[in-house]
Amino acid sequence: MVCETLGMAKPVILNQLIERNFGEMTGKPISDIERLCAPNIIKTDTVTYFLSPLGAETFPDLLKRAGQALNQIRAEHSTGSILLVTHGDLGKMLYAAHYGLPWQKVLTGFHFGNCELLLLADGENPNEPHVVKIDQHNH
Repeated sequence: MVCETLGMAKPVILNQLIERNFGEMTGKPISDIERLCAPNIIKTDTVTYFLSPLGAETFPDLLKRAGQALNQIRAEHSTGSILLVTHGDLGKMLYAAHYGLPWQKVLTGFHFGNCELLLLADGENPNEPHVVKIDQHNH
């Protein structure tokens, strides 16, 4: 009801925007990533990404899914602004797909945390991500 009152479209659930499948890492503490997944990790100052645990969606797979989501959104919304709500890993892969960047570069290039906003816009410099930062209290 709020969306209609504000003149906004009703939210739509896109299955392509669901969180990354963590496979055998589902439910495991963040502190166990290095111990369980090394050497197949990418470690940044803020996040340690696991790359290939059993049953997990890989970043190349996630990048492909992000590209499919962007193609669907572009096909259905040729004008205006669109707000996508998703998780950090997929948010970064949406960024990589939009700007045609390697997934490894995007994982290590900047932090995109919970509740933050990341701008995907034509004409923006992909090497200077526009992230609206929010204090994080989850680690």
